[in-house]
Order: sequence, then C-alpha cells, then structure tokens
Amino acid sequence: MRFVLDELYDISDDEDVSPFSTDEPSPDEYTFVNEKEVDIPRLKLPRQHSRQSSEVSEKLDAEYEQLLSQLNLRAKLPTVESIPTVVPGSSGQASERSLENSASPSASASKFASSGSVVAHDTRDILSALANSLVSKMNQLDIDNSAQVQSVRNAKRKAEEDRRRKEEEARKHQEELAKRRREEEDAKKRQLEEERKRQEAERKLKEEKEQQEQRTRDEQEKALIAEQARRGKTVTDFKGIEKTFWHYKDKILQIKKEIVEPVKQMDVDTRNLISRHKRKINPKFGQLTNSNQQLQSIQMELFGLIDQTKANQLAYLWVLNFIAKALVHQSETEVRVKPESALPLAKLTLALMTRYPDLKELLMARLVKKCPFVIGYTCKIDTEKGRSNMGWKRNSDDKWEEDTSYDERMGGMVTLFAVITRLPLSVEVINQQQHPLPISYSWRLLARIANTSQDLLTNSHFVVLGSWWDAAALQFYQAYGKQAQKLLQLVGDNLTSAVAQQKYVGAARLRILMEEWQTSGIKSFPEMID
Repeated sequence: MRFVLDELYDISDDEDVSPFSTDEPSPDEYTFVNEKEVDIPRLKLPRQHSRQSSEVSEKLDAEYEQLLSQLNLRAKLPTVESIPTVVPGSSGQASERSLENSASPSASASKFASSGSVVAHDTRDILSALANSLVSKMNQLDIDNSAQVQSVRNAKRKAEEDRRRKEEEARKHQEELAKRRREEEDAKKRQLEEERKRQEAERKLKEEKEQQEQRTRDEQEKALIAEQARRGKTVTDFKGIEKTFWHYKDKILQIKKEIVEPVKQMDVDTRNLISRHKRKINPKFGQLTNSNQQLQSIQMELFGLIDQTKANQLAYLWVLNFIAKALVHQSETEVRVKPESALPLAKLTLALMTRYPDLKELLMARLVKKCPFVIGYTCKIDTEKGRSNMGWKRNSDDKWEEDTSYDERMGGMVTLFAVITRLPLSVEVINQQQHPLPISYSWRLLARIANTSQDLLTNSHFVVLGSWWDAAALQFYQAYGKQAQKLLQLVGDNLTSAVAQQKYVGAARLRILMEEWQTSGIKSFPEMID
C-alpha cells in the first residue's frame, strides 16, 4: 500500500497549494484525527474496510513488512521537556485537545506501522505517556515551588535571626558599657571614700596629736606655775618665747604659701563658692550683741557655712584663716573702743575653736603677728624691724602710727585673748576635750611681762596689762587664789613702782585698778543676757 505524506494533511486555503497536492478527499475515503482544530493542519487517515485490510495485508511487500516490524513508535513520543505546560484548573476538553494535537504527528506516523487496531493501542500508550509526563512535570513543579517557598522562608528566618542576633549584640554591648560605667563610678566613689577616710584619719590623728601636745604643754605649764609659786619667784625662758614668736611668724608665711596662693589657682566654681562664703561670714562678727540668743543664731549660721567647705580641705582651711583674720580685726576696731563687746566675740571664738581645732593655730598666728604681747614677747623698737615685729603699722603717708593708736589696738587684741582664756568650755564638750586657750595662758602673759627687762618696758606694756585686768583679773583670781593674788600684786604694785620715773599713763591706770581691787574688789565685764 503506497500513499503520499501530503495526503495525510488538509492544507488550509490560506496557504499556497503545493503542486503535489491532490483534490479535497472524500469523507467516505478518509477519517480526520483533528477535524475540529483550525490552527493546525488536519491529520487524515484512510478509512479501512475489512476487505481493504485484507487486500493491503496481501499486497504488502516483504521488505515493508520488515521495516514496519522494526519501527519503534515509542521512540517518537515527546519527552517531558517537549510537552507543553498544562495549567491547573483548565477544562478537560482543552486538555484532550492538547493531547490530540500532541498525538497527531505520532498518530500520523503510526499509519506506517499497522492497521486501525495498532493505531488505537498506540494512541492509548501515547495518552498514558503524556499523562504520566504531565503528572511528572506537575510533581516537579510542585517540588520546585515547595523548594522555592522553603528557600524564601529560610532566607526570612535567617534575616530574622541576624536581626535578633544584632539586637542581642547591641543590647549586650549597651549592658557592658553601662556595667563598665557603673564599675568606674563605683571605683571613683570608693576612691573618694577612701581619700575622705584617709583625710579624716589624718585629721583625727593630727587633732589627737595636737591635743596630746596641748595636754603636755598644759601639764608643763601647771608644773612651772606650781614651781614658781613654791619658790615665790618666776622663771621665764625668753629664748623659748622668741622661738615661739618666730614659729608663728613663719606660720603666716606658710599660710600664704600653702593656703592663700593655691586657692587663687583653684577652679572658678570653688573660688566662687569661697567668695560667697566670705561675703556671708564677714558681716556676722559685727552683728554680735550682748544677747546669748543672737550669739547662738550667728554661731549656728557660721557652723553651717564652714561645714559646707569640709569636703575640700584647702577651701576649709582658707575659710578658717579668713575667720581668724576677721576675729583679730574685730578686736582691733570694735573692742578697742568698747571693751565689753569682747565677751560675745570671745564666746563665739571659743565655740569655733572647740568645733574646728585647726582654727587655734591660725588664730594664734594672726594674734602674735599683730600683738606679740599675747605670748609675752618683747623686743626693742628703735629699729624698723623691731617696730614691725612688735606690730606697729604705717599710715598712708608711710609714717608710723601714733602711740595712742598703737596702744588702743594692742589693748583691744589682748582684751579678746584674755576673755577667751577665762571662759569655761560649754557643757557639751567640757568632758570631751581640753580648753584650746586655758587660763594658764593668762598666767604666762602676766609672768612674762613682769619678768621683762626694765629697759624694754614701754607704756604699751602697762596699757596691755590694764586691758587684761579689766577682761580677766576676777576670774584669774578665782582660778589661782593666793598665787593669783601674789602675781596681781607684783604687776600692779612692784612693776608700776619700777617705772615711776617714766610716768607712763598706762602704769598709772594699772595702779589705780590694783587699789580699787584692794578697797572694793575686782570688777569685770557685765554678763550677757538671754
């Protein structure tokens, strides 16, 4: 059986007619596999009858039969790559049409192989193979899609893990920084606390040492007084007095070098704080009256201002030095014209020295610098240096001040010193510490002046003794009894008689005070009121 390959397809009218094409086939002679398709050529197969089949079978050459038997139709089936993708959800009709279209070339080729029964069998195999390929492709697509979804999920999970990891690292870093800052702050606080404790320990050790030295000096002083009383005469170490004098003069230089100058180099905030304290403290001494209530109020205000500077040792010492200068200045100006005003000033001074032991040394240095009589020191005043050592001042015209002015200033400072020595400690501390300037300092002042060489005595010495007498003679007599009586008699009678030829005004007044004592008793400053 022979046929032309072009006879299998129905060429569309739109295409050029091949010179080898035949007339339109008769429906009785051919059957069309894809008769309804319009986009592709139709595949036509000759209708076979039983008779024709037998004739065809009888007319096939042996050579063609051998070729047909060797024909492998499955090798012509489309592979998975060549099968068009089937969209899920498409109609069954479209799927079948696609299968028919895909199977048309194979069905056309199968005409070479066998009869209609062979074609039907091969068509089922083709459809089955196509279905399997489609299922395989869909499975593969589902696998690829799942893999891609999983890949996206993995990427998002990794990104989220990275974000969380970075946040955790940032949080740990911030915690580490905060922890480090806390540790640094704690270390700084510990260092400051250790420094404070060290300074406090040094201060306490210094106070204990000073108190011990003071107790030793007091005991030595008492022993000396007792020995002097026993012998009925005084023993004065003038070299020791001079050594004490230069100790306090050097202390003034030390204050300037170690306190005053360094404060000028401190930071602005600290200097401003000190200046504010200075402005607040300075008026307080002038506000003192004869009222104990006013004294307590001013005293508490000063305590508060001084305590605020304790955190800075340099500022603390500067404020105490300023207070020492202010106390001495107040005695030079107000006490010189109103001696009884020394009582509230002396009470305030004693309270400050009791609470702040460092004040004593600063105050004594200031007193000795301006009034060396408080330690019984005397030198010649016939030279510039001698006058300067004895506390003389120069006026604006660079001349030495008048004798009267000098004597009044010395009298005011000795009055403050004398009242301090005869005041008792407050009941709060009387059993806890020693008096910073006890009454023995008054005995020492009187005894040293009484033993001073007659050629060094001036009117100023007797003015000083008269000022002391007004301020502390009564309490001195109460403290030492008969021994005080002897010493008062010595300076009031014997000493004034020794300089009778000089006719010192101060000596005359001192003798009058002694005579009043012998006739009507010793008078004292009026006590303060509540």
